[in-house]
Amino acid sequence: MSNNLNVLEEQLRELDRQIAEAKTEGKRGLLSTLKDQVEQYGITEDELLRAAGFREPVKMRRAAPAKYYDPSSGNSWSGRGPRPKWLQGKELDDYLIDRAPKPWWPGED
Repeated sequence: MSNNLNVLEEQLRELDRQIAEAKTEGKRGLLSTLKDQVEQYGITEDELLRAAGFREPVKMRRAAPAKYYDPSSGNSWSGRGPRPKWLQGKELDDYLIDRAPKPWWPGED
């Protein structure tokens, strides 16, 4: 019985070795194919890491509409972030707009 157990354990070790070898060969082939495709399609490292789930996808934010506008300079500000230099020391209510300014076109009054 002990002899049979030794034989089975040896077979198990051999199968474990074969499994590890097969995984290594498969990984090598997959990485080679992946490398070729990355080069072919010009995939960046960042794109690859995001697609694999190692990095969070980039969330695109829409630009906020202008909330403040200076008609004399054409400057506008959404009200987000630090106050711009052109508004420093000035009263915000004087530059508050209801909606984004309409661009001026020749021939329009």
